[in-house]
Amino acid sequence: MKLSTTRFGEIEIQEESIINFPFGIPGFPDLKRFVIIDYKDPIKWLHSVEDPDIAFIITVPFVLFPEYSFTIKDDVEEFLGIKEASDVVIFAILAVSDNNLMANLKAPLVVNISNKKAVQILLEDDRYSFRVPLPSHSL
Repeated sequence: MKLSTTRFGEIEIQEESIINFPFGIPGFPDLKRFVIIDYKDPIKWLHSVEDPDIAFIITVPFVLFPEYSFTIKDDVEEFLGIKEASDVVIFAILAVSDNNLMANLKAPLVVNISNKKAVQILLEDDRYSFRVPLPSHSL
């Protein structure tokens, strides 16, 4: 299927690559269908299928923050239908703040890649915040 985007023009995506966020993403509750677009490793884009203007810069946080870790709660595992650890991919949303690229490690995206169902969770862990500067050597 063709997807119109304001950043990349019209791109071709596979229907089976669409990730469903049943609750949307906080701040965007009506947008439920997204696709991941590879960019420049380790950076990707999480692009809305429903709104050509909405896209988030994302990354797998463990690449940039090797010490990052948390446990996914049982209710999240059950909701997403996670059966194996290999079903899960974790992403952090990146944002520019004061001309610096920051990672949101407090509210990661949890994606079940086997059934394409995802949620953004809020960690209770005080070690992480919504704006963590990327290591200077990371990109």
